Amino acid sequence: MQITGPAKRIKPRYTRRVPIPPEHQSFLWDEKDTAPLEKYVYRVLAYGNFPDIKTLFHRYPEAAHYVANTYPDLHRGVRYWINVWYDER
Repeated sequence: MQITGPAKRIKPRYTRRVPIPPEHQSFLWDEKDTAPLEKYVYRVLAYGNFPDIKTLFHRYPEAAHYVANTYPDLHRGVRYWINVWYDER
């Protein structure tokens, strides 16, 4: 495997702290009651199921769209549904 250079760090855009619902507490094992919005959205998009992702999108549509299209390691289907819902708005 050839390494082409150092990995680029993605600087967080949404740093406002939001409360963590009890059903998503297991996704944010390193936070107590609040978490940065971008970290919360990323973890739900990475580890959540379809209803979790849909609820998250309706609560934070701009942040969900940004995170889904910025982080390349999220699943392709997650990115697809976020973009479909975003375009329907």
